[in-house]
Amino acid sequence: MPDSNRQYPVRVDIRLTEEERDSLNLEAIQRGITRQELLRARILTSEGEKAPIPPYKPVHLSRGRDAIDKAVDAITRRYHFIPRHQLEPIVCTVICALSAINKKAS
Repeated sequence: MPDSNRQYPVRVDIRLTEEERDSLNLEAIQRGITRQELLRARILTSEGEKAPIPPYKPVHLSRGRDAIDKAVDAITRRYHFIPRHQLEPIVCTVICALSAINKKAS
């Protein structure tokens, strides 16, 4: 493949359901790597060995408008077909509900 700009010259295709793909995407994002890197590490790790993948990144929750903006940005990156003005009230409701639960617990 002289024309290819890929680092790896061999391509392997697998079939996944959308839910499986979304789950792998989410895990890769949480670990700060690509889905391709996650799959490669898991496939090439021998049975019984720990896959060389980074641990989950900690999630830092911010407060106020910043939290809402970050949440809406994250959702619009993943679900680009949902208009931002429709997401904001939903995100606000979820953040307020989580905040209320958190206050009751403490």
